[in-house]
Amino acid sequence: MRYTLIKRNKSFRADSHSHFISWMRKMDLQQWKDNKDFMEGYAYRKMTFEKIEIRYENEEVFVEDLQKNNLLKIESSKGFLGIF
Repeated sequence: MRYTLIKRNKSFRADSHSHFISWMRKMDLQQWKDNKDFMEGYAYRKMTFEKIEIRYENEEVFVEDLQKNNLLKIESSKGFLGIF
């Protein structure tokens, strides 16, 4: 699937939410010990600076809230009309 961070206009192809979040964590300026640590820090920054609430209990709810708040778009990475 293709994950696109809308405000940054950056895309990444990943096979899972966990893989995508690992990519987000590695692209961040701050060093994080794991995805859980990153998600908590990301959620804290979004709440502090933008008043956007992002749940970080697990990858599913984190990605769900990114989408709900128009921060992330996920598209199938299949070919034209999904037939290839």
